[in-house]
Amino acid sequence: TFALIGYAFVSALLPVWLILAPRDYLATFLKIGVIVGLALGIVVLNPELKMPAMTQYIDGTGPLWKGALFPFLFITIACGAVSGFHALISSGTTPKLLANETDARFIGYGAMLMESFVAIMALVAASIIEPGLYFAMNTPPAGLGITMPNLHEMGGENAPIIMAQLKDVTAHAAATVSSWGFVISPEQILQTAKDIGEPSVLNRAGGAPTLAVGIAHVFHKVLPMADMGFWYHFGILFEALFILTALDAGT
Repeated sequence: TFALIGYAFVSALLPVWLILAPRDYLATFLKIGVIVGLALGIVVLNPELKMPAMTQYIDGTGPLWKGALFPFLFITIACGAVSGFHALISSGTTPKLLANETDARFIGYGAMLMESFVAIMALVAASIIEPGLYFAMNTPPAGLGITMPNLHEMGGENAPIIMAQLKDVTAHAAATVSSWGFVISPEQILQTAKDIGEPSVLNRAGGAPTLAVGIAHVFHKVLPMADMGFWYHFGILFEALFILTALDAGT
């Protein structure tokens, strides 16, 4: 942590051309490579979209989001989460990295299209996992009627107790989600956690874990020589690199 703080402090003081420009230049190849690889994996695998095109929660009563479709969907698109618009207008460093002003349209609009492409694949990744698993991962514990055990104690002397508690809350979460019409068994939830190398997939709200699980499903089926845990953590690290670079460029 302190090494990262020190690095950020030093790099903020140095000229853009010394660290930021070459670092982002090299990181871009990794990010674009992963995006292209995921796109090819989706095309080759042609996965079935298991999430229905429209659910009963279109009226805004869903467990993940309390609000009507209008205007929040359009705000989400306009802000850039789907359209990639903030990749075009929110970067404070991109103008400093341009060799020529005529490159601005290609780089700025290209980044916007690339981010919107990632958003489309994130939607695909969320739609290819079982709907019951999606809701179990993303619904807050209060919405599932559970209290998560302290997973940090899994490696200690209380591990058997924590594991028993985890099985109980998983069973309760599965029953709750199944009652909504998205049938999922406790065994499916526990097996998914085991496959990706995590103690649990409950209480994992947000796009990052869902996208990582979707990425893991795609890459594991296309390249089965590595287990799902490898691809899951690969996806998490890719997203961390993507987000940190975006924050750095935007500020």
